[in-house]
Amino acid sequence: MFWTTFNKLQLSPDMLRLYGGCLYGFVGDHVEVRGHLELRTTFTDGIASCTESIRYLVVNASSAYNILLGRPTLNRSGAVPSTRHMKMKLPGLVGKVITIKSDQKEAKRCYENNLKTKKGAFMVTTRPPYTEKVP
Repeated sequence: MFWTTFNKLQLSPDMLRLYGGCLYGFVGDHVEVRGHLELRTTFTDGIASCTESIRYLVVNASSAYNILLGRPTLNRSGAVPSTRHMKMKLPGLVGKVITIKSDQKEAKRCYENNLKTKKGAFMVTTRPPYTEKVP
């Protein structure tokens, strides 16, 4: 879960437990971990639903996403995500299948907004002045 999402959910920072590990981004940069917490999360498509207790790692990083679900959560819930179809299916109660759909226009808008907030990063290096060594 990203820090901005944590704040939008109006969760108290007191809920966070210490996390001793390190997390690295896709390009090898270090990501600040604020802590972790357990939240009961309900997946529903308006017809069927299921509720899971999920451990969220809260990180201070910018993203076009609110939350990323990891493989352990997807596997435990029996979810089958399809990025191509922007859907996720998982078993609900009493044999129903829950289909969670994404809105492609909204996803594109979120992605574009995230790109707008990115600022160019430049690496500045300095070298000491060249001095010729005299034997």
